[in-house]
Amino acid sequence: MDLFFGASTNASREQQSAKVRVEERPAKTPNASVNAPTDTSPTRRARPQQGDQTHKEDRRRSQQKDQSHSEERRRPQHDDRKRRRRLDEHRDERHTLKKLPTSESSRLSPRNSDLVNVNRERVGSLPPSPRPRKSPVRAERKKPASSVAVSSLGQEIERCASVPVQASNVRRQKALVSAMPSPVDDREADSDEPVAVVSSVDAVRQSESQYEDYFRWQDGEDRLQTIELHLPASGATESYSLLMPKSFDRESESRDEYLPVNDLISTVRAIALYLVDSSDFRHKVCGDKENGILRQLERARNRLNGRDFVGAVHEFNRLLDLERVSSNIGPVFDKSHIPSDLAIHIVEQTYNRVVAPTVDMLRQYKAFSNNVYGEILPTLVSEFIERAGISHDTTFIDLGCGIGNVVLQVAAQTGCFSCGIEIMKVPARFARRQAQEFEQRMRLYKLNHGAVQVWQGDFCESTDVQRMLPRADVVLVNNYAFDSALNQTLLQMFLDLKEGTKIISLKPFVTPDHKISARNIYSPESILTVRRYQYWSQCVSWTDSGGEYFVQTVDRSRLNEFLAQRGML
Repeated sequence: MDLFFGASTNASREQQSAKVRVEERPAKTPNASVNAPTDTSPTRRARPQQGDQTHKEDRRRSQQKDQSHSEERRRPQHDDRKRRRRLDEHRDERHTLKKLPTSESSRLSPRNSDLVNVNRERVGSLPPSPRPRKSPVRAERKKPASSVAVSSLGQEIERCASVPVQASNVRRQKALVSAMPSPVDDREADSDEPVAVVSSVDAVRQSESQYEDYFRWQDGEDRLQTIELHLPASGATESYSLLMPKSFDRESESRDEYLPVNDLISTVRAIALYLVDSSDFRHKVCGDKENGILRQLERARNRLNGRDFVGAVHEFNRLLDLERVSSNIGPVFDKSHIPSDLAIHIVEQTYNRVVAPTVDMLRQYKAFSNNVYGEILPTLVSEFIERAGISHDTTFIDLGCGIGNVVLQVAAQTGCFSCGIEIMKVPARFARRQAQEFEQRMRLYKLNHGAVQVWQGDFCESTDVQRMLPRADVVLVNNYAFDSALNQTLLQMFLDLKEGTKIISLKPFVTPDHKISARNIYSPESILTVRRYQYWSQCVSWTDSGGEYFVQTVDRSRLNEFLAQRGML
């Protein structure tokens, strides 16, 4: 009985809940039925829910808003382009003013000891500025051109490296190197066009805070910090600094530091010995060991007597001007082969003005890698020139030229076409800048030189190298730190060399006892013969001790003879 009552109670509860669910379900409309006829009359159409209507209105408003915004963006588009174009022109003009080449700051004026201001007349060819500006031509104030160059370099530092002028030396030097102009075209040495060089004063001023007076001046004497030296070219002078590095050791006189006083004395000696064809002038300058001008300069330097030093320089300038009037200016040697010490002096001058002020940038590398392998010093380069028989009709190429010292020395000393390639960006930029400065200095001394070309890239992949190798007569490869894979790649490249081409290297590409056999007739070593030579101390930068170098010659006669004997030709 209790069970039946409980069952009936549960059944009644289920019926009630089902009834509630049926009442909550919305009633079906006739057009909701699948089989019912469709009625499109407005009175019979079901009204949309309020939420759906709100959603449609919001979407319509959003579409209208997007359409209005797109119309507003399209409407002033033409005006925006014109405004951006004017801003770009304005920025380009301002950038051009800041990036005037450093070398133009030391443009030398005929028979005038003052450095002229930077020529800014090129600004007239720039597009007009959108707003009125004061003409930069009005800024021709009576201040040295070198100071103009320094201020522009400071602005270039801020632009290139985004660091203030007082920032760290390494970041400052990176900005300076990035501001260097590219090399210019070759010109004849006899041209009367004014020559722009980086003077000794310009080189010192880049780090003037690290310099101090070299001479001791008496009370009442003018404390001169610069002096003008006359040069062989018509009316050319160069401003030399009379300062010295604060870290300079008078006892050791390290070659790593630039001392303008020594540079001036070396220039006087070079001009007297090689560039003036007058025995009387030569005797007055360096022939008289007691009272000659060279002896006076050395004595005043050793005694720190600034007054006597300045007086000797003025006397040299007077004598050189007299020889110019007498038309005695000219080399006393064969123009096709410049003496090695004169060529080395000019290359060192170029280095001290272009590389030395920012030399710290070259120290950021991994030593003894495929990309960094030290420097061959001028003494050994002169020996290479003699061993390889380089002359004015030779084509010379340096694979891995670094900052380009070897390329410049070969071009100056022999007058041949000299080219080089460097994979690292900073040394390659230095090499191109040195090539520009070298050309201008050769014109100051009225000397001809061979054409110089420097590329930046990998010599294994460069199209310029592939084009030049078949024409090369002498190839220099400082492979002292190259790995075996790179040396093998070079050997494959040497297959393109013509007969008789000489390859100078610090490690051999073929052993002296190499013998041709049937197993190696197709190897590059079979077309090379090699000779070994010794070099002594002070010949390379990575060691003070001696070593050896090798001269390989492309000689296919032995291979052809071997093939002919076996009937393989």
